[in-house]
Amino acid sequence: MKKVNKSRYAILGMLFDQPLSGYELRKRMLSSTTYFWNETDASVYPMLRILEEEGMVTAKTEFVGKRARKVFTITQAGKDDVTAWLALPAEQEHPRSELLLKLFFGAFVCKEITIKQLEQRLQQCQETQKTFKTIENEIAQAPDTHPQKLFWELSVRRGTIDVEATITWLNECLERLKRNNEKKIQN
Repeated sequence: MKKVNKSRYAILGMLFDQPLSGYELRKRMLSSTTYFWNETDASVYPMLRILEEEGMVTAKTEFVGKRARKVFTITQAGKDDVTAWLALPAEQEHPRSELLLKLFFGAFVCKEITIKQLEQRLQQCQETQKTFKTIENEIAQAPDTHPQKLFWELSVRRGTIDVEATITWLNECLERLKRNNEKKIQN
């Protein structure tokens, strides 16, 4: 079975509500889906060209002052494609975590290195947790009649639960590593 590049659906989904330029699309992704689905400029712009060639989007050049920009609009074929994909079961995910890989091989370096990496990740997660609170507050401002509000709430809730669980796990790891270090010093 041919592997489908799921970037197409992230982009079509973003265009479902309104036409966007490539820049606006990336900006919107960075403030929403980046926490669970990351797209780079290197993937967005080529995919927009492919979607245009396939007839899933149309592009119109607009001028802002003297500067030209392409604005993309999803076609009915694009809407049909993304809604058909939405109805399919999600594939099993196989996450990759460099931190877990380093932790797995942690016996090959001194514990202080691992502790420092875990502390750095803890700080990052705490910042992400603050960001999710901000996003939750922004979503709460949307009218209850907005068709996407419930789905945004559900998505950000998953992120909040994940980051809270990761913070708990990181604290446990740090506690155990530090306690283990203290035992070795005492012996």
